[in-house]
Amino acid sequence: MKQQPQIKQVNQSLGQNATIGILTGFQFAISLVSFGVGFFIAFLFGIGMIWSILIGVWVSATALVLSGKRPYLFWSRVFPGVPVWSRGYVRYSSPQNKKRAGSKKIPKSW
Repeated sequence: MKQQPQIKQVNQSLGQNATIGILTGFQFAISLVSFGVGFFIAFLFGIGMIWSILIGVWVSATALVLSGKRPYLFWSRVFPGVPVWSRGYVRYSSPQNKKRAGSKKIPKSW
């Protein structure tokens, strides 16, 4: 008699970040901290409550753009040149073989 494989329950949220609305928990924490820092610095300069709130919102929105799911959409406009990576191969030669072959020395000109 064959045993049927048992079905194991798996948590569907494994490997996913906690979400608060449309933001992940990490993004929410970053935006909250950046809002507080922007608000505090602006308020220290004495520019008023409304402008401090607006600057805090601007700083937190900037942090959200940079920490989103696809921040490369922003960074590709800032740094358009993307390096090209290619795989290369080099033949291995041991250091002992290099010693036997001798070293090429440039004669001193003085």
